[in-house]
Amino acid sequence: MTPTARPVTADCERWIWIELLGFDITAPDLGVGAVLERLGFIPDAVSLLLFNADVIHTHGQRHPDRPYPDDICSYAGHPGNEERRLQPWTPRLLRQLVATLQAHGTRVFVSVFDLFRSQEWIGHHPELLQRRRHGQRAASLCPWKHLADGRLYEDVFCSQLEAVLVDIGFDGFHCADGFAHQRLPIAEGDLSDDMVGQFLTATGLTLPAALDGPCDDAPERLAARADWIEARHREAWIGFYAERITRFMAKLAATVHGVGGLLVANTAWTKDPLEALYRYGVDYRANADAGIDAMIVEAAAGAAELDGYERVSGRRALHPMAAALLLNRACMPKTPLLYLNGIKDTTEEWCLLRHTPPLLEADILALSHLFQIGRDGRPRRAVAGPVACLADGLSSDEWRRLRQHWDLANEFQPERLLGATVVWSDAAHAAQLHDGITTRRWTMHRLLHHLMERGAPLHSVVRLEDAQAVRGPLVVLQSHVFPADELQRLVADTTRTVILIGAPQAWPGKPDLLFFDPAVLDGLAGAVYGMAVPRPACLADIDVGPDLPPDLKGVKDPAGGHAMFYYDLPWRRVSNAFLQACNEVIQAASGAPRVSADAEGIRVQAMADARGRLRLLIGSDAHDYRRPAIDVGRPIR
Repeated sequence: MTPTARPVTADCERWIWIELLGFDITAPDLGVGAVLERLGFIPDAVSLLLFNADVIHTHGQRHPDRPYPDDICSYAGHPGNEERRLQPWTPRLLRQLVATLQAHGTRVFVSVFDLFRSQEWIGHHPELLQRRRHGQRAASLCPWKHLADGRLYEDVFCSQLEAVLVDIGFDGFHCADGFAHQRLPIAEGDLSDDMVGQFLTATGLTLPAALDGPCDDAPERLAARADWIEARHREAWIGFYAERITRFMAKLAATVHGVGGLLVANTAWTKDPLEALYRYGVDYRANADAGIDAMIVEAAAGAAELDGYERVSGRRALHPMAAALLLNRACMPKTPLLYLNGIKDTTEEWCLLRHTPPLLEADILALSHLFQIGRDGRPRRAVAGPVACLADGLSSDEWRRLRQHWDLANEFQPERLLGATVVWSDAAHAAQLHDGITTRRWTMHRLLHHLMERGAPLHSVVRLEDAQAVRGPLVVLQSHVFPADELQRLVADTTRTVILIGAPQAWPGKPDLLFFDPAVLDGLAGAVYGMAVPRPACLADIDVGPDLPPDLKGVKDPAGGHAMFYYDLPWRRVSNAFLQACNEVIQAASGAPRVSADAEGIRVQAMADARGRLRLLIGSDAHDYRRPAIDVGRPIR
């Protein structure tokens, strides 16, 4: 029987992202009933992945019964899934599908990428393709450019999108990869005459005479122009891109809201607020304020691991992505967040549900147990729920397992977290960009995920203005970029422990403990307030390793084939001894459960509900069996 309402389960939203291939044009209801029966619930929203933006570009030019190209009927036109071969969908059938889904009580969004296989419209507009720093054209749209006739692409796109929303009946636009952000880092593209011309107009800068004039067909000059921007005006280039993308988002929001729809957008790949801005020119807070109704945080860590993330980066993917989600929550305090729950993708050739079920379960549990502390001092989940990606070709039993994971992850309502809380400051975030460019010191995100990897109980965040409501210890990362008055206000409350981690600075007041990275000249330091704690013994373990040169002029970001978001940016060294010392101090301050035996690679997260019951999340980064002993600091009944 097709479900007619959401079942009574743990309270969270459940969205699905699905190709047309998940439905069936031969069924009277286009397969909607069969899909919902397998799901076992009515999703809060369905995003239809139509892949090629030509579905929007060519709207109104196609006969209602003329089939769409294959790369609209399935992701990149792949030939089939577990259930059926690719089918010829038409505008009339698409309209019928949307109406049928809505009749069951779900909202339906349209989503497209910047990529394409067929070229009905895009093939006539090569001027819109991304121009890389060495002159190559990438098969990827740049939405911020002009058409050859001088019109802004975004104006044409918004006009067509409005017609699609009205004529097909969608409830909104899911602004996904390539539209919410570029596919390429902005140091790699788009560096065309068009985008550089917009940059010069916006900033009033003037090119050197040798680089003036068109460069699109002169790869050496184009690369030299890109080098000039990177070396002389990197911050201005980032600021220009941020303003440009925010302007695009504002137009999208006005278009979608104007017809009564909703605008949801993906984050810039898996990035935190600082790296999204630095690498992709995306200002999350500005975009949210421009009218985005919800953000989908790309945090499919297990999928990234299957794709080789650990081989490239040297670490598991879950900690960086969880840390990014936590900081994204604080950065956009009023914007609902969902997380991209990577399940399977036929085109991208991965499937967590069948190949690595423990990674899937770890993603769901870890990302659902991140919290923001509000003004009332209570922890609230950082995310509203999952977006199942992708949702075609799964059996009823597989959906039952997913529902069980989601319910387990959301059924426990904590009253108190046994750990420390990271402090977010808008002013400090604004100062991170310049600090990162000029010093290459670790960012808040990098410090956070390295501490999480080592087991530090850091699973909640609080905005500075709400910090007085937090009952446990506070941790300030990159404390040297916080305004002095903010730090003074935090440490003035002597009833709590405050831990500052950052570059040596004029510390507020007198710390109870001050310690420095023993292995790095001009490295980071830690300051502890409100708790007498011994100097961590691990600081005696001086480990050596490579560091960036003092002169940062020759330091380059990953480029070419290494420009993908998996690859780390170059940062100055922080020693393992210092990170372990920070971890020990945070553990001591928080009173969180400890791993007392077989501890390598084991992480514990603890929380208590209103009745005092504990929930422990015990995770392992090891690839073999471990038998840890966990000390919760009290008798277990």
